[in-house]
Amino acid sequence: MPISTKAPFSSSDIQCLAALACEFLLAQGKSHLNGVIKTPVDGVRLFRDPTGCKKQPLLYQSGIIIMLKGSKRLYIDSREIVYTKGDYLVLGVPLPAECAAFTDDDDCILGLVVDVPPSLLVELTQLTPREASSARPTFTVSQQSLDTTIADATHRLLAAFTNKNKALALGASYVREIIYHVLNGPAGYVLSGLTENGHYARVAKALHIIHEKYATSLNVEQIARDVNMSPSGFHRVFREVVLDTPIQYIKKVRLAKARERINGGERVSEAAEAVGYKSVSQFSREFKRYYQFTPLQDKSSEIA
Repeated sequence: MPISTKAPFSSSDIQCLAALACEFLLAQGKSHLNGVIKTPVDGVRLFRDPTGCKKQPLLYQSGIIIMLKGSKRLYIDSREIVYTKGDYLVLGVPLPAECAAFTDDDDCILGLVVDVPPSLLVELTQLTPREASSARPTFTVSQQSLDTTIADATHRLLAAFTNKNKALALGASYVREIIYHVLNGPAGYVLSGLTENGHYARVAKALHIIHEKYATSLNVEQIARDVNMSPSGFHRVFREVVLDTPIQYIKKVRLAKARERINGGERVSEAAEAVGYKSVSQFSREFKRYYQFTPLQDKSSEIA
């Protein structure tokens, strides 16, 4: 029967969720996956890493991450966030960070990623009791332990993956339930603040502009005007929310997007041009400074 209370979540429960995810991967012929796979439910993906990795730069997308196996350490500025199986992570905005991943006593690292559609967030936030803005933390990432309300909805979502008709008919309702319970939990402020007209929401709109137009000649002062902020105020608040300057953030987004293209088979020069670099040599220098290896070294390691 459905779990209706926010009781602690047990290790046997998380093993059950992980088993359902592995069943889906096996059915897709992806039981040895090293990467990300889409599920039959829009906006929901599974990721699997068989070995883990040392600390390296990564561009985290916004949304909800539910860990099923292994653990990760996320480094943002001077902060360190550890999330392990049985935890969930909520990110309000896309953030450049560094991440290390560990299998621990598991056979792999395994997790579920749930996107949060803006229209659904607005609708559910209106149905959620609001905490006074002054009482909320300002950080845009929150790590929490799963409770039984979120876990119960996650169980139904994972169970639906191997039944395509069920996933199409009910998957969106399970996603809706997960987001609703997250909004009503201790990490809810990370999402609810996006629907208000404060500085946090304005920076989120600026990030949307950057991710839409990162390959163009972006002007930070114009972005500030687009979100109704003064340039000086925008720089200050952007740094508070993202823990990076606008210029550095744009550069990291471009490098991350270029890396995706290179690992997808594009030539380095093509990837550099596609993300807005006019000089391949400048791109290669900045890529190596950020990732600690050259674009060609990264491509060869992916092939190997």
